[in-house]
Amino acid sequence: MTRAPLAIIAAAFGLGIGLAWWMEPSSLVAWGAIVLSALILLVARHHPGVSNLCLLSLIAALGVLHARIDAQVPADSIAQRLTAAPQPITCEGVIVSDVEWIYPAQGPAHRQGWFRITRIRNGKDWSPSHGRVALRPPVRGEPLNYGDRVLLHGEVRAGRTEKDSGFNEATRLWLRSACGVLTVSDSEGMTLLSDSPDLWVRYRRWVASFRLRLKQLGHSMMGPLEAAYLESFLLGEGRGIPAQTREAFRNTGVVHVLVVSGQQVTLIGYLVFIGLSIVRISRALRYLLAAGSLVLYCTLTGANPPILRATVMGLLFCLGKWRGHETSALNGLGLAALGILAAGPRALADVSFQLSFAAMLGLLVLSPWLVRLWSGILWKWAAEGLAASCGAWITISPVVAWHFHMVTPIALIANLAVIPWATALIATGFVFCLAGLINSWAAIPVAASFGWMAYGMNRLVIWLAGLPGASWRW
Repeated sequence: MTRAPLAIIAAAFGLGIGLAWWMEPSSLVAWGAIVLSALILLVARHHPGVSNLCLLSLIAALGVLHARIDAQVPADSIAQRLTAAPQPITCEGVIVSDVEWIYPAQGPAHRQGWFRITRIRNGKDWSPSHGRVALRPPVRGEPLNYGDRVLLHGEVRAGRTEKDSGFNEATRLWLRSACGVLTVSDSEGMTLLSDSPDLWVRYRRWVASFRLRLKQLGHSMMGPLEAAYLESFLLGEGRGIPAQTREAFRNTGVVHVLVVSGQQVTLIGYLVFIGLSIVRISRALRYLLAAGSLVLYCTLTGANPPILRATVMGLLFCLGKWRGHETSALNGLGLAALGILAAGPRALADVSFQLSFAAMLGLLVLSPWLVRLWSGILWKWAAEGLAASCGAWITISPVVAWHFHMVTPIALIANLAVIPWATALIATGFVFCLAGLINSWAAIPVAASFGWMAYGMNRLVIWLAGLPGASWRW
């Protein structure tokens, strides 16, 4: 445990969460395992092998307990009264996300956000309650912002599982710690309550307005496909990507480039650091301001698991440089996993969490070994590029096979072409946003360049997906 203790601790904690879902032990059993492991650890503290094993057992037991506590449903939770059939409800609560437009492949467009219930009305009386639900407000109702307190009258139901289409709404709600869907069809069923927003709410609303401004900038200067790529690569919103295009990215094993993660974080930190170097700010302050820009970008993109992972690792890198010493990338990966799972153990079941951490683990563990193996056979740049592609592909392939029932051997070649192309596209997108915020005329040629590059990558991925043997399905 001396080389990367945080990575090993995170693996043990995640294993405990997985065991809790698989075996469903009681919380009493988890507490017993914690006490027993702690006692053995105290007795055998002079024996490194035994003490390390007991420490990992203790951490795994903490993971089990964390998952069991998360699974408990209190008696006053709204989840206790939900059924598959919609039922009327009058409740108060708080908007805990941005409310955005959703354009599903089937059905009409609608607004959707996340809503935390604080109390419900039973007859003429109000009673405390809680629970998180997906909110579908009226299409033509008042605009809703993060932090708004609202009185709602509508219909609430539990999540549905549509076996024929393979869509599992209940699982998606569970992953977001939500228990149902609240629909308000009439604007008269929604009343905004007076409330004074705190500093965090004001910041989140500013982030939402800035995000909307960037989206409007893209749509004003680009076509629908190019604007969708801009939103996907820079803002982490891939709903505008056509289904056929997304399927092509999935079949070539490069769907990860549509997710905001390490590429964007690295570019943001690099651009901020270079910009601060030009104005001759001290080296220590440069790293601190670069770290602040990473936090801002993380909130701007929604703070999903891939961007959280990359942000934590970036913050550790900046902190290490600020203090004048190197940090372990594996420890940073472990710390990111621990933080995300401590905040919500259900993230472990999220496909994006699994793919992001698996890919990074392959890059950090397998790729260096492959570089050394091929260094005497290939040129250095070729060995490093192929090793990065192979290392990430090896570790994410089991995840892809489990969830999507497919293997994508074409990814070994596709990554070599698509990742550098995507990196250039992301950098061009950042330049476009910066230029557009300063002067719209200056952004016109950058928008044209971004559009040509996005169209070219789109055609490349579709062509790769059409090659024989690109993906194997079962």
